[in-house]
Amino acid sequence: MIESQEPRRGTTSAPRARGSVAPRDLVRLTILFVLAMGPLSGGAVFDPAAIPLLAVMYLAGLLSWARGHWGRAHGEAIPRFPVLRPVLALHALVLFQLVPLPPGLLRWLSPGSFAFREELALLPVTSWAPVSVNPAATLRGLLFLAGMTLFAAAVFREFEEPRWRRRLLGLVVTMGLALSLEALFQAASAEPTKIYGLWKPAEDWGVFGPYVNRANFAGYLVMAIPLALGFAAQALQDVRRSWSRRRVGWLALGEAAGSATLFRSAVAVAVIVGLMASESRGALMAFVLSMAAIPLALRRRSVAALVLVVAAIGVSWVGLSGFAVAFEARGIKASRLDLWADALQIVPHFPVLGVGLNAFGAAYPRYQTFSKGLWWGELHNEYLQSAVDMGLIGAALAGIVLTRLYGAALRGARRGALEAALLGALLASAFSNVVESNWQVPGNAATFAALAGLALRAGLDVPKLEAP
Repeated sequence: MIESQEPRRGTTSAPRARGSVAPRDLVRLTILFVLAMGPLSGGAVFDPAAIPLLAVMYLAGLLSWARGHWGRAHGEAIPRFPVLRPVLALHALVLFQLVPLPPGLLRWLSPGSFAFREELALLPVTSWAPVSVNPAATLRGLLFLAGMTLFAAAVFREFEEPRWRRRLLGLVVTMGLALSLEALFQAASAEPTKIYGLWKPAEDWGVFGPYVNRANFAGYLVMAIPLALGFAAQALQDVRRSWSRRRVGWLALGEAAGSATLFRSAVAVAVIVGLMASESRGALMAFVLSMAAIPLALRRRSVAALVLVVAAIGVSWVGLSGFAVAFEARGIKASRLDLWADALQIVPHFPVLGVGLNAFGAAYPRYQTFSKGLWWGELHNEYLQSAVDMGLIGAALAGIVLTRLYGAALRGARRGALEAALLGALLASAFSNVVESNWQVPGNAATFAALAGLALRAGLDVPKLEAP
């Protein structure tokens, strides 16, 4: 790609020796490392992968925060994180869930928490206790939330330059392509549930590619596909400019921009094939809905045509027969609908502050009406779970953050193909999480946080993501 050589406005750049790496570039490379290792480790759902990944995210986030603080102190124009206040309020709420309260106050603020403690102790509650019904799980949730926040803020601060933003988006597409190819080869192998041909999980029924759950695998790809289409659409726009400027007609397809359009379209087809092969029904619906975002945001017929053609090729390559069988056999799982119905019974007992972030699994057995021998750790609906875990206050704060995020993404989407693709990726993730819990998968959540940081920055007055 062609990179801009213009320095950032309001800053001066000192020359660096060839081959040297600036401290800021080191932070950026650390962020890119996280975004590569997350999906390659199967979403980092197990502690041996999740803990190191989160530790590196904290490192990148804290280094970026320190650099931003130093830069502002020395006159550098670094904008504030746009959703800082509601995000900090969300952290404060979760922290309050961990504070021991006197029994009378706990009964008043959270009747469900008080009743949970009484049932657990089999005696009247006389000692102080926190709102969270599982403080250890809530503490882990708070550390997870803080790590994702630091990571998103780091991307917001460090990736305002178009070339670095393109690198980040290109890495997500590259990971999507790598996951798709690995999953297809693995599915055709003699041991399709053996991850990387090395390890077979104890519960291997949902394995696809390096992920132990095909829905989480597809949850990553639905973010990568719009970005792949955005790169292809950008190359097509370059072809059109060359066509009109030089009047070379169809010969423009043989030039660099034309070759880039074909190559990037092929990459997008390959990632779509990976998604279709996963047969994740929630991801399929998210994919279909997000496909409307890019052409609607750009309002350009040629781009809309390219997006639809590439998507159609990818879908037809695998076909919908697998999805048809899955829908006919299971439709929407009755157990999932029952789960949501049970969860709605929890909210009135924990209306203000919730059961505690990440504590749903501890609270749910008291309300479970089906498959009582089966433990559920998440709701497979991130929006409903926010209300259960953090109450109406937490759900409202989360809603404010998401509203501002998607507002910024929509403002940025009108500026170019990649900005529109970024909106499409964020929307696809939002749609998929109506029936899944991908934001609780560390690798997928880190990618979403990074894309959120880019979108919040794109909503400001920064250079477009197209090559000059």
